[in-house]
Amino acid sequence: MFKNKRLFYAILVFISLALAGFLAGCNQTEKQQPSDAPDGTGFNLVFKYGVGARNELDTFNGTFTKDMIIDPPVTVNLTLSKEELDTIYQKMKEIDFFAYPDRFSVSVHSGESTGMITPYSSYYFKVAYDSGLKELWWEDKITNKDEKAEKLRELIEFIKNIVEAKKEYKELPPPRGGYD
Repeated sequence: MFKNKRLFYAILVFISLALAGFLAGCNQTEKQQPSDAPDGTGFNLVFKYGVGARNELDTFNGTFTKDMIIDPPVTVNLTLSKEELDTIYQKMKEIDFFAYPDRFSVSVHSGESTGMITPYSSYYFKVAYDSGLKELWWEDKITNKDEKAEKLRELIEFIKNIVEAKKEYKELPPPRGGYD
């Protein structure tokens, strides 16, 4: 009986450890690369840009908010077509956007002089794709050459050009004032 009891407890411990390991493995989240094309509703974004990141494209809610500088911001309904969303998604994949850190900055090597601008633009991305979510924040104040920064600026201009070509955007009043 003693031998059987010891064997019973050994098997019980082994099963418990195996089950615990399996359950822990199921809880691991692996950062996945997005697929080649988002499914129809699987890609949306919030894109904020400008001084203080006060302009906002929100494809989740189909809106655009324009910074009016000294006046209150203006929000209008503005939606992007599936084709426009697909081209943004493909551009993100092209520059490897999903591998950027959540807080991006231009690295300056020691001994290298640093160029800075003021006022500067800030950018925020919240991107839902496939079953993932990517957020990125960047304060674009350092002018030193950086390949990843250049690629991100290309993406930003790409999205802004799509927004600014929309009828709803063109009908917005110009802002009064400016930033110093």
